[in-house]
Amino acid sequence: MAETPKNFDLIISNPPYLHDDFARLYRHGGEGLGRALSVRIVTEALNHLPVDGRLLLYTGVAIIDGCDYFLNEMKTLLADDADYEWCYEEIDPDVFGEELERPIYNKTERIAAVGLSVRKCRPYY
Repeated sequence: MAETPKNFDLIISNPPYLHDDFARLYRHGGEGLGRALSVRIVTEALNHLPVDGRLLLYTGVAIIDGCDYFLNEMKTLLADDADYEWCYEEIDPDVFGEELERPIYNKTERIAAVGLSVRKCRPYY
């Protein structure tokens, strides 16, 4: 018999969000210059929020040509979904500036610290 997924009233996460050449767990956020893990956490957390449950995520994103690709993915995931209210804020426009000296970040303008808050408004149908 399959186990019923557990719901949580509050999920808080501060995952690693950099690209690490050695994929060390405490630093490496996966593909997309470290954004993949944050996207996965949001996607999976949505399945575990009851009505009025919240997700709070603090992460960092590489800004390339003025574009925040993490925000774009959140818009795709959340913007047209009436089940969720959410807000997104750039908390610090430039963290880990020394990372930008690494070749992997050669097209990155800056790494911004961001916060995402999601509240589930109604159950899935």
